[in-house]
Amino acid sequence: MYSAQKTNVRPAALKLELSRLLGQSVASMRRISGGRNSQVYRLTCEGAGVYTAKLYFRHSSEDRDRLEAEFSGLHFLWENGIRCIPRPIAANRSGGMAIYEYISGRKIPSAKITDADIDRSVDFLGKLRQLSLIENSRSLSMAAEAYFTTREVVDSVSRRLDRLLTLQNMEAPYRELSAFLKNDFVPSFKEITDWCKDNLHDTGMSYDTELPFNERTLSPSDFGFHNALKRPGGDIVFLDFEYFGWDDPAKMTADFLLHPGMELGETLKQRFLAGILTHFKDIRFLDKRVGIAYPLFGLKWCLILLNEFVPEFLMRRGFAVKQTIDKDKLQTAQLVKSRRMLATVMNEYGHFPYHT
Repeated sequence: MYSAQKTNVRPAALKLELSRLLGQSVASMRRISGGRNSQVYRLTCEGAGVYTAKLYFRHSSEDRDRLEAEFSGLHFLWENGIRCIPRPIAANRSGGMAIYEYISGRKIPSAKITDADIDRSVDFLGKLRQLSLIENSRSLSMAAEAYFTTREVVDSVSRRLDRLLTLQNMEAPYRELSAFLKNDFVPSFKEITDWCKDNLHDTGMSYDTELPFNERTLSPSDFGFHNALKRPGGDIVFLDFEYFGWDDPAKMTADFLLHPGMELGETLKQRFLAGILTHFKDIRFLDKRVGIAYPLFGLKWCLILLNEFVPEFLMRRGFAVKQTIDKDKLQTAQLVKSRRMLATVMNEYGHFPYHT
């Protein structure tokens, strides 16, 4: 078993600090399920107010400030009239904690996602595109792993691959991982990279052409119904903006279509893509670029699914979850998911299936 890393702040001291940050006394504090990188608490105050508190994982191996990305991003969106997000309340950046509006709602199972839900998600991303055009949006940071040339995307996949290939561990799941990467993933990666290079000329771009700033958009980056709650009235609130920032709309779209946290049918995916192309019609060649980006980001998702083999990621996961982790079982399950994702990518890359 992998022991969860615990926060070094005792509950009483944490409650006191959150009370100070909120400006009112926290009567009760209950740990709830949340993200994969943070500890999330439901706060009830003596005045009956209810809030969400997040404690963010921090480690010397990481260069992304998730608190800053999320709190600043949500603050910018809220100040510009976006209301399908939790309102940011207060943040202690040095202490790695922030307080947000508590959202009362239910999770949205993939089988229950409707056309209207897809339209709400597209409308939200369309509003982010419009906010990308205002001057003060330029001060916001890049989204997590935002790359604006095809070469950079390929290089990012290569770095993830190298990290996994160089893991020094002889346990059974790691031997299976090594065999899968060398025998299946590496040949597929070369095949798809060559295919992308051959097809880029249709977009008017080359392998090294950088996407102009005016064709980028603000994006949650890790976007989908896995990070959303539906209110009793049917409105959807989108959560988890730790990866928020400037991104390539083609990456944003491909990631939504590929995300393993959702199991959307082909019709819903086609509706999403059609909606994106309508809202982002000012961006040149987006339709073609999504089709070319799709298999590359599919390969990247294959490797993201294998993060559980990386010690630093296990440490972050241990911080965020409430229970101990059965590492071998988790790794074996993730390897199965990665194999399935690779099979999907290899089956679809030559004939992108979601054009309407």
